[in-house]
Amino acid sequence: MIEKERFLPIRIQKNHALLKRIAKNHPKRLNIESDQTRRLAGYKGEQAIDFHLSKLPEKEFLIFHDLRLSSGKHFFQIDTLILNSAFVLILEVKNYGGTLYFDPDFNQLIQTNSKGEVKGYPNPIEQTRVQCSEMKKWLLKRNINIPIEFFIIISKPSTILKTAPGHAKMLQRVLHVQFLLKSMEKIKAAHKKEVLSPKDMKKISRSILKEHTPKNFDILKHYEISRSDIQTGVICKVCSSYPMKRHYGTWCCTKCKTKDKSAHITALKDIFLLNNSSPLSNQQICKFLHIPSGDIAKKLLSASKQRCSGSKKGRVYFPNTDYQQIKDLE
Repeated sequence: MIEKERFLPIRIQKNHALLKRIAKNHPKRLNIESDQTRRLAGYKGEQAIDFHLSKLPEKEFLIFHDLRLSSGKHFFQIDTLILNSAFVLILEVKNYGGTLYFDPDFNQLIQTNSKGEVKGYPNPIEQTRVQCSEMKKWLLKRNINIPIEFFIIISKPSTILKTAPGHAKMLQRVLHVQFLLKSMEKIKAAHKKEVLSPKDMKKISRSILKEHTPKNFDILKHYEISRSDIQTGVICKVCSSYPMKRHYGTWCCTKCKTKDKSAHITALKDIFLLNNSSPLSNQQICKFLHIPSGDIAKKLLSASKQRCSGSKKGRVYFPNTDYQQIKDLE
């Protein structure tokens, strides 16, 4: 049973909003595009395991995607955590192609792609062992002592895996996605003693969901982009031009003449993503949407059920939680 679904990471959404609203020739654009391409590939790789996990018996497993928990001193992230009555399994998903060489001497992963380009990465085996250690601490704080296993999942079946002679054991924890279920059967066979009752599993699930803390950060500060570089206004979904004009209760594109009553919804999402999800005043929203009247903005925000607090001039608005619960970009 999926206890926490996989949604599009907020970092990808912020990159997307930023790329829509900076100039095509902006000096930071290539850097953002490169980061976005890498993150989208990673997300696609994580999605590749979902089909296989859907075949697991629902009553035996609880599945949590994209977790960020704290063991006390710091946070740790897990791509996918699977809870069983006899064991916990952590999956770290990699969407690397070409040839992957797990170097035992320098403890790193070396990728050679189809063009012959070579890149080095931290060893994901060691990375995931750290995650297991942190998860164990998290569980022990709740008086739960249960075996924790892990796999590094390579989402592309064509990727070639290599290591140095005599170190084949190093790759026992690394497998292509199509072998995940078979490998899980081996883990299940090795851990037959039940540690957790169904009641215990539900209790742990509630704790995990309660303590999951999504990472947030200021995207403009991260890329050192000035707010003055952000192009404001409602964007036309048909031709991507902006700003659309508000006319008789609808948004009108001055270029392709498209009319769209709800075009401001995406613009509202953009401003909250680019503003680090901080509360915004009616005046700030008016300025961003190019709306001359605060009353019009208030009606639009009310109709879109935008979360708010305060009253009159002291009222501020917050991003809706469903902004974080989407699976694909627009």
